[in-house]
Amino acid sequence: MNKREVRTIPAKELRITPLAADGTRTISGTAIVFGQRSQDLGNFVEIVAPGAVAKTLSSGQNVLLLNNHNSSQPIASTASRTLQLTTDLRGVSFTAKLDTRQSYANDLALSIESGVTSGCSFGFMTLDDSYADDAGTLVRTLNQIDLFELSVTVSPAYLQTAVDIRSRCPKELRSLLDDDDDDCTCERDEAGNKVDPNCTCDDDDLVSESERSRMLLKIEIAKRK
Repeated sequence: MNKREVRTIPAKELRITPLAADGTRTISGTAIVFGQRSQDLGNFVEIVAPGAVAKTLSSGQNVLLLNNHNSSQPIASTASRTLQLTTDLRGVSFTAKLDTRQSYANDLALSIESGVTSGCSFGFMTLDDSYADDAGTLVRTLNQIDLFELSVTVSPAYLQTAVDIRSRCPKELRSLLDDDDDDCTCERDEAGNKVDPNCTCDDDDLVSESERSRMLLKIEIAKRK
């Protein structure tokens, strides 16, 4: 079963326009960059392939833009036509109308202007990925993803959450995920579950159940709006 994942990167050229007569401001930037290696995500790096979101964009499914992952603070959506997503050779760009009559939206506008908010996250499920050994570095390529959320965030770091990469990685490359000073690895079945439930060797590879539950709950609430 595919799991929901979230990535956060520095938003490229995050911009905001002056206040319009109708009380809205427009924010824009690049949310996903194609062909660029991430930072180390835990003994592997990641690349988003060009065309990875083609299926999402062609399907017309709703994509939300949230304020700092807060599902109770939606900024825009493709369904309401307040969020537009476009792709080019560089990546996925977004343009969104921000209604400053909402206090949190106005606060966000000020935070973007001051430079405090400078990141953008995207939430997705992996439909197709591949793995390669590049001189001892495990490289994961996201070939096709189901994009369901963008979020303007404070953090500029590219971070990984809620994915057990070991269960998806080919067995012959899993050794690249291990720290040089730690040869202990829990054996897992095809679904990513531990064969021995008492094994604790690689618990750090996974987020806690409470963290995963909180994230999944936020996503489900957002999808129902």
